[in-house]
Amino acid sequence: MKKIILLILITLLLTGFSFAQTIDEPLFAPVFPEIIAQGGAFTANAHGYGALITNPAGFSMKGGSFTLLSANMGSYFLPDEAAMNGIDAMMNGSPESGIALLSDIITSNGIGANINTGIGIVGKGIGLGLIVDLDTYGRGKTALGSSFDGAVTATGIAGYSLKLGTDNFAVHVGGDLRLMHRIKMENVAILDLVGASPAFNVRVGNALAMDLGAILKMGTLSVGLSLRDIGGTPFMYTDPVSVDDPAFDPMGSGAVDTYRIPMQGTLGVSYNPDFGGFSFLIDPTFSLDYQHIFYKDPDYTPSFWTGLHAGTEIKVLRFMKVRAGINQGYVTAGIGAKVLFMDVNIAYFTREMSEYAGVEPNSGVTMEMAIRF
Repeated sequence: MKKIILLILITLLLTGFSFAQTIDEPLFAPVFPEIIAQGGAFTANAHGYGALITNPAGFSMKGGSFTLLSANMGSYFLPDEAAMNGIDAMMNGSPESGIALLSDIITSNGIGANINTGIGIVGKGIGLGLIVDLDTYGRGKTALGSSFDGAVTATGIAGYSLKLGTDNFAVHVGGDLRLMHRIKMENVAILDLVGASPAFNVRVGNALAMDLGAILKMGTLSVGLSLRDIGGTPFMYTDPVSVDDPAFDPMGSGAVDTYRIPMQGTLGVSYNPDFGGFSFLIDPTFSLDYQHIFYKDPDYTPSFWTGLHAGTEIKVLRFMKVRAGINQGYVTAGIGAKVLFMDVNIAYFTREMSEYAGVEPNSGVTMEMAIRF
């Protein structure tokens, strides 16, 4: 155990020197309904497919899975009638009328989407996965003055977790490496993005990230710690190039600039009361996380409340799950059901887009359909 702790400290020290640079890069944070419905609290209870994006110590936790295919579709807005009419107008060649219909949504809530698909094998100490994530979001004081950021990130994940102890009292210590390839756009005006001939520049980059985690399980209580993107993960990017430029290379070449995904540290606690013979009927888990992101930008200092996540998951009759939580001060909720190998999860959520809770809330919904064993 002393050797493991020493290795972690040496790793943090060495990677810390390289964190002295540059520009903050968006996190690799696919939206999974199972996690966001619980307010994003998953560190001490990490298991299965969700452990691939939260805590590698969960690779040896109970509840492993083989995800043959997971498909998530989410919107960073509520798909009411006005939103759907506006999107329909833009897709049918009327961007100005579509933007007019979406004006209130863009200025008050923001608009965007998260779509991700992947496969994963998690359990018995092994964590292997491949996830492709598309994320875009925009907001503005006026609809026509709004701009969008977006990224497509393909990530391969490989990790291992060691369990020391028994089922009732154990320490799980794990780590993983993530190889990422990203194509991203920045500050794209809405008319340039949705016009008849979209025109915007993109950057292409690659990165190798490392994550470490630990979970101490003491009967019904678990305490977890996760360090992701240790030291800050550098992305080496090409010069911006137009997507309609014949010279555009989606694989990237000639890296010229460095951005960094900031390191994230999360401490969590989870409580799973034992109802004995009634556990098949109802089996709740309560979780609480606090996350701190080490942004390099000195002008961006999130408040305490933006790092707070809390939630619960209640298994009903072993195949249904009801979830609720508080994410950065906002209510989240969701349901899930698994019948044989079909796993469906739906969530409603709100997240904070500014430094302080309650300033720029962004609400949305997301749904996962997975073939999972």
